Amino acid sequence: MPRVSFWDRRGGGRGDPRGRSRSRRLHALGFTALVGLLVSACAPTLQLDPPVGPPRPRFEVGRDTFAFPNVVRAEHPDREDVFANYCVIMARTASQFFRFARFAPERPAVARDEYTRLTQAVIATGPWTGERPDEQRVVIPGYANLYDLSRAQEAAVKAAFGSAVLSIMHWRTWRVMFALSPAHQEGVARELTQEVDARRPASLMITNLPNPDQLNHAVLVYDYRRHAGVVEFLAYDPNDPERSLSLYYAPATRGFWVASLTYSPPGRIRAFRLFTSPLL
Repeated sequence: MPRVSFWDRRGGGRGDPRGRSRSRRLHALGFTALVGLLVSACAPTLQLDPPVGPPRPRFEVGRDTFAFPNVVRAEHPDREDVFANYCVIMARTASQFFRFARFAPERPAVARDEYTRLTQAVIATGPWTGERPDEQRVVIPGYANLYDLSRAQEAAVKAAFGSAVLSIMHWRTWRVMFALSPAHQEGVARELTQEVDARRPASLMITNLPNPDQLNHAVLVYDYRRHAGVVEFLAYDPNDPERSLSLYYAPATRGFWVASLTYSPPGRIRAFRLFTSPLL
């Protein structure tokens, strides 16, 4: 999602007075004063079915991700036709393809409308459910993986997403308005490592609201590395189909941060999981 698509930043941003005005309004509403509210409800433990059959390959950027980007709308203020504000949908759908679809490159390709229908069938499976065995997966003929499919059938795949409103104003993202306790963030980091160890990519919302350089973005965490005093989580970034996003967690401070991104400055952020249940 562009910097940042939760409120579709058509005018706000770094150095933009409209962005600063919006930030002041958010402060006036007292979002930052709501420390600790609803924390217990923000990160339910995800109960997924155990993996079926032999271990599946790990999620890989450039294979299990979309070939096209979610465009940063703030970088194209003069255009209304850009493919923007889809980060929540794209992070979720990449996870669904990984767990609910089976690619069959040996089969002949089908018509464009059929690829739209097949993508919709993948999206229709609840993202909080466990992965499907091969015989129950949606079969995608003619392509070896999601990257190849979305590169060759970009228009057909995008047609299955529908309106970006479900990404811009998704009800699951209401938690960006609240402060999240260090204990909550510690729990998120622990769950992410557990999901990665089980080879289950985890959809995550990262936010620094109400920072004037607003970051409200959905990514898909698929791996992690341990460094001295820091855990680096690697995530698929819908804004960048070619490179992973690094998200850092420091156990000593029980907080997350990101390095500088092309669409957002570095700094401390809050993180919470998405699609852990039919409601959250």
